[in-house]
Amino acid sequence: MSILYWLKFFPFAKAQYERPIIKEISGPYFSKLWANNWRFVDSIFLFNAPWANPVMGFDGCGRTVGGKQPRPINILAGDLERVFGGASDGWDLDFFYENTWYFVGPWFTGPQASLRASSLLVSASRDSEFIESNIFHPRVFEEAIANYLDKTYGYDRSGKKPHYRGPLNWRVLPISSSLQAVVCDIHQIHNGSRENPSVSRLVFFPVSKHQFVRVLFDFGGTSIHDEIRAKPLFALCDSIIDSMHLKVGKSTQAQWDQVKAICPDMSLTESFGELPWPLIKEKPNKKPKERDITPSDEAKRMPFKP
Repeated sequence: MSILYWLKFFPFAKAQYERPIIKEISGPYFSKLWANNWRFVDSIFLFNAPWANPVMGFDGCGRTVGGKQPRPINILAGDLERVFGGASDGWDLDFFYENTWYFVGPWFTGPQASLRASSLLVSASRDSEFIESNIFHPRVFEEAIANYLDKTYGYDRSGKKPHYRGPLNWRVLPISSSLQAVVCDIHQIHNGSRENPSVSRLVFFPVSKHQFVRVLFDFGGTSIHDEIRAKPLFALCDSIIDSMHLKVGKSTQAQWDQVKAICPDMSLTESFGELPWPLIKEKPNKKPKERDITPSDEAKRMPFKP
């Protein structure tokens, strides 16, 4: 990369009296991918991502980098930050990772887009319907994902209109020779339309009998039709996801093998339809006792795949 290019996209923002027309963006400034690893008992989860760097500037034009990195210990045994709301009904949610990568315009026009990643350890609570199940079982894992998504997104509505739709663009990600992950999108549609949603991309993978990890990529509300900004954002996101790999430890593999002994086909469903949220219609002031997690066959997918 030439010195001129580095100067052109130096992460500094100066005040703009008129909104500039942006025809290209670049970022992060230090684009080399670095290895990250998270430990879950005797398994190591690895992925490659650039360093995050701030955008310098005056009068509020810049952006700072905070973030959160897990300590190099067993995350399942760590003192994590408990979060509440959303899917906390039936699930214990512990926040352990966050990072943001900024994309800037040329010649000090400042931040034009951002990609934020955050991770939760999702554990079945004592009163959860999944506490007696084993999430290493592929059908149970899929049901757990559907349940989590329903409780997180399925009940947010504006009148009769839902705020979200999904899962969309479901695909299986082989992160090891045994355990598999799931990648899918959630579209936020209440602030725009079904044709121009805000997109979040999620990754799920199991780490114990009653726990899985949810990694969420947030594109900062960038329109999927804004090719100048969306294309590099989704490219970075997918490069991080495609680098994900799990080195499965002996005790974790033994738990997986126990399930395989009674379930020879441990593959995950390759295609999963959009869920008709909420999964059951609740009566006022009453909590549902059971949830139908069967995907809707009539649900339509968005034609756009970033």
